[in-house]
Amino acid sequence: MSTRNKILVALVVIFFVCVVVWAIRTTPTEPPPIEKVEPPTVIEYEGNTIVEEQDGKVIWELTCDKMRIDTITQNIELDGVKGKFYQYKDEGETIWELTAKTGIYYQASKNIMVEGEVDVINSEDSQLLADKLEWFAEQGLLSAAGDVKIKNKDGAKLRSDKVDWFTGEDKVIATGGVRISKEDMRGFGDLAYADNDFKHFGLLGHAKVLKGVKDEEEAF
Repeated sequence: MSTRNKILVALVVIFFVCVVVWAIRTTPTEPPPIEKVEPPTVIEYEGNTIVEEQDGKVIWELTCDKMRIDTITQNIELDGVKGKFYQYKDEGETIWELTAKTGIYYQASKNIMVEGEVDVINSEDSQLLADKLEWFAEQGLLSAAGDVKIKNKDGAKLRSDKVDWFTGEDKVIATGGVRISKEDMRGFGDLAYADNDFKHFGLLGHAKVLKGVKDEEEAF
């Protein structure tokens, strides 16, 4: 082989080696990682309504200014709450209208908690004021706490730290610094129980009843 041919062969070999080295160096060892996009765990809506029914009847409905749904638990946070609770009796239905600053609907238990200037009133001018109100669906229990004040259509009033209203039984149990006012009667105790209309009631724990009282401040 002539010297000229040897040089050509050497150049070809060098060129081939360079191409292989370049290919090895420029080929990625693994594909670039794909960026993961996590779905949001909270979805926010401007205003909405949720409704709960039982045996074909509406038990309650809630509307709000703003709603946030947890996509994992399905719990719903509410701002600017407005709602209605329906009480069914033989003579018809009573609708209680609710307002509160915030609330939570728990999807699994179907319980509700609202708080912040809670105000509940019905068409018969009965009213409940509290710091917090909870609805326990399984027990049919409406529980109010935090300086609870109740008045009914006949003018009877009750004030205490906590009030539990068993809606299916029309039974009310108040605990903690209970004060009752009805006409010229004032009642005081650690615990009070009554029917829904306060027509019948009892007091327990340091109980005291005054008759012939006219001063409203005796009870409130």
